[in-house]
Amino acid sequence: MTVVDPDYAAVADAVRRQDRPLAINLAARALKRGHNHPLILVLAAEGLEERGKAAQALDLLRAATRAAPKNRVAWMRLAPLLARQRKFEEAAAAFDAVLAIDPDSFGALMGAGEMRLQLRDPTAAEHHYRRAAEVAPGSAAPLAVLAVMAAQKRNVEEARELAARAAAITPGILGAEMAVARAELLEGRPALAEARLTPLLGRTELDDENRAGVLDVRAEAFDAQGRTDEAFGDYEARNAILLRLNTTQFGGESAQRLPQITRRLTTFVAMEAEDAWRASPGEDSRGLRSVRRHVFLLGFPRSGTTLLEKVLGGHPQAVTLEEVNHLTAATLDLRGEAGWRRLARLTQAEADVCRETYWRLVRGSLGDDLSDKILVDKLPLHTLDLPMIARLFPDARILLALRDPRDVVLSCYRRRFQVNLAMFEFLTLRGAADFYDAAMGLANIARSRLPLILREVRHETVIADFDREVGEILDFIGAEWDPAVRDFADRVGGHMRTPSYAQLARGLNADGVGQWRRYERQMAPILDVLDPWVAQFGYPPTPPDA
Repeated sequence: MTVVDPDYAAVADAVRRQDRPLAINLAARALKRGHNHPLILVLAAEGLEERGKAAQALDLLRAATRAAPKNRVAWMRLAPLLARQRKFEEAAAAFDAVLAIDPDSFGALMGAGEMRLQLRDPTAAEHHYRRAAEVAPGSAAPLAVLAVMAAQKRNVEEARELAARAAAITPGILGAEMAVARAELLEGRPALAEARLTPLLGRTELDDENRAGVLDVRAEAFDAQGRTDEAFGDYEARNAILLRLNTTQFGGESAQRLPQITRRLTTFVAMEAEDAWRASPGEDSRGLRSVRRHVFLLGFPRSGTTLLEKVLGGHPQAVTLEEVNHLTAATLDLRGEAGWRRLARLTQAEADVCRETYWRLVRGSLGDDLSDKILVDKLPLHTLDLPMIARLFPDARILLALRDPRDVVLSCYRRRFQVNLAMFEFLTLRGAADFYDAAMGLANIARSRLPLILREVRHETVIADFDREVGEILDFIGAEWDPAVRDFADRVGGHMRTPSYAQLARGLNADGVGQWRRYERQMAPILDVLDPWVAQFGYPPTPPDA
């Protein structure tokens, strides 16, 4: 005769009677008595989450999935909680676990799609949303997201068709309205887009993320009409929302913020004996065997690095690694102030371990056969890693992308990035300017004290004299001219991975040059931070009355 545990039986009975509050209370009591059945763990976790104890809830749900790997409910409770905690990779894996158990789970397909968007994998996201649309043909939600994605890819006709299908199921659904507004912007009808978006902001059900999205697109509609005061007001309101949503995670003590860390590293590089920096811990023998030439493409976000990466990526001898941070993964022990001291005195054996890890990760991303290729490792904020690059990869060529600092900082503030430790600084103009100042300060010290093989690349020069400037860049990295580099717009692809993609899809243009002048009044409070860099890089000075 099977003996049924009375605590579990009471919980299960409350669940059968759909008395959720009672079930949660009974589960919490059973947990205190030492019970660890997955049902009890899941319900107790739900109660903890309701009381704001998300970390403890996560622990219980992880325990439930370990105890019962095929328990769909446990995974489906865990995944969205991880997403709310911005643990996107783990959340994506949890949604995948649900789909391994139930491939037709509409909620898991939608969640997996959202996580792939957060992880900047739009191809996988689109796959999940299309599958969700197949599984639930009566739902407008996946169609609305697909419509927005089509508009972001500049596929106006597809965006309108998907939006119309979504609106036919659920009239006025937000995603469909957003997609049509983006289409109207692409069609050169910003006033229509603005008129469509403004009523959406009055919806009481609009959450913070969606409100930020509407403000983002309406700001662009105002900008396209030359109404810069109203556009800036929307950028400011959008960023205030994102600042509030992300301050707990990224806006802690100023000492832990990236500008302050960067300045401490700058001081360290300046104070350490120059002989120590120039004493090489050996050549990168692994790299010399792996590739024909190793190139780092860096600068600051919105300085033209994506354009350069797409240009160089068209050369038959080049292969590009775009914004995959293998360098940090290979050098975790050399970060932080204790790590910097190790870096300055790095032995060849220690350096070789880091190099081996880096090249193993590169081969994992790009394949094993790179021996006749020029590897272009593009990540704008590798600027903060110049001391690391100098020590580990002394033979690497470095392309430092520069653009008018005022245009750079304004663009960082205006464009919407996925928020992380670095991009958090762009949510205020002052933060963006301060971060730029810190990064360029480190670049200055690194160039003066470290043995770097470095060439500046001016974004404005690439635009104004493309063939000559790109020809000189190719010569610097050891490649001959090839006309395929001109076809960069064709290599942008369908998915707009970064804010630069939509601009590059239109080909070479000077629309972004001097944009800061349109927002001169709003930029005035931070121009004192940027003007020294404007002067150093030789850009036209800020007018005295700015």
